[in-house]
Amino acid sequence: MSRVAPTIPAENDLLCEACGYTLNGLPQDSNCPECGKPIAESTGVGRREPPAWETARRARFAAFLTTTAQVLFRPTHFYRTLATRRETRPARTFGRVHWIAAAALFGLAATVHTMWFLDAGGYNMRLQRYALPFTMLATATYVALAGTTALAARLTHWEASYRGLRLPLGVVQRGMYYHAAHYLPVGLVAAATVVTFVTLLTRGALDVEWYTRYLYILSAEVILGALYLFKTYWIGMRNMMYANR
Repeated sequence: MSRVAPTIPAENDLLCEACGYTLNGLPQDSNCPECGKPIAESTGVGRREPPAWETARRARFAAFLTTTAQVLFRPTHFYRTLATRRETRPARTFGRVHWIAAAALFGLAATVHTMWFLDAGGYNMRLQRYALPFTMLATATYVALAGTTALAARLTHWEASYRGLRLPLGVVQRGMYYHAAHYLPVGLVAAATVVTFVTLLTRGALDVEWYTRYLYILSAEVILGALYLFKTYWIGMRNMMYANR
């Protein structure tokens, strides 16, 4: 038996932002028949607005930091109040800045780790030779982050369409660009771990018994970082999939 694709709600349909039920034609002062939430909470009036980064005309750096803090520390509130049907260019700029910062941190961690590994193998690597591998690794990381974000946005849009959910590509991209802020803490932890370990090792504060522990710590950080990034990605998509504006 062939599968019948579910109908995707139209852009002008009013959905309950709590459960996705279609509220077309119902009084604005009533409740959602499916979940009981007030329909007024789904109209979008006064609830979904562009973030400070998009509205500030002055003090752009302060607005950037404010938006970053909101994404990092209050992701559910940020995406629940984010205006989704807006131009993606400002959000893309926000994401690119965070990709650059994250690429620098991951590039630093990868470079220091590689140099430590080569030194342990008998190679004599000098500090001035860090520039080229850092540039190459940081650039490769930036390309990987940008490419992964583009691919994840399209896959999310396709999956949502397959399931009959209203998540236009522009809305998903907008959410993914702001999600880029979550690479920052992951990159900071990775860079801090690697640099701290290598520094303590070169100063004689650690012995070879720490090699295995260090690798275990890095492996755990990779797993936890992936879980953290997926969790925050899902928070964003979950709080935008029924957005009306």
